[in-house]
Amino acid sequence: MEVSKLENKLSQAYISEFAVIIKKMRLLRKLRRKQAAHFLPFDHKNIERLENGRGNISIEQFKLFQDVYGFTDAEVESIRTGKYKAIEKIIEPKQKITTKNRKDRRFCHKKITRECKVLKEFRIQKGLDQYSASKNCKFGRNTIGFIENGRVTLTEKKVRHIVETYGYTMELFHQLLKQSLLRHEIIEQCQEILERLDENKLRVIFPMLQSMANS
Repeated sequence: MEVSKLENKLSQAYISEFAVIIKKMRLLRKLRRKQAAHFLPFDHKNIERLENGRGNISIEQFKLFQDVYGFTDAEVESIRTGKYKAIEKIIEPKQKITTKNRKDRRFCHKKITRECKVLKEFRIQKGLDQYSASKNCKFGRNTIGFIENGRVTLTEKKVRHIVETYGYTMELFHQLLKQSLLRHEIIEQCQEILERLDENKLRVIFPMLQSMANS
């Protein structure tokens, strides 16, 4: 992972400062710990432990929190120095939280759009797993997974960045948007059909599939 100027500053900071910042970012996104845990590889108890300074937070972990909460390096630096201009009020965890008026809608209900599926198709064609794809796009390690699972609101700029990072064109992207079924969707549906067949039927079609695969 390329170390940015922000990461250099953070590496010199006290653990307590890491803890303060990740808590502030969560509160600024109006999230309870249980909500945040849905998008992080930690449960809400571990998030509480880290926020209260009862555990070491690595640069990689901090960047994960930053990416999931949707803050830029400049915004994190502003939070660190107390200069970040938040929306009118930080809602405390015990207060009611809704997603309707949330500016960053990555935490809204899951919605897998056609765009998400085409981006997934490109990634699979490149032979990348989600973590590798996120790294290539210079995102946090879970970002591509969030995108493909409909957890992040896609902008045209972000779509173009991902498409071009994969080595494809927006023209091809728009062509695939019009296809009724993408290759990975066909494979998934074929797998579902095969799983429903009994052994005798599988033995009948196996030679045909093998012959087609080798032709």
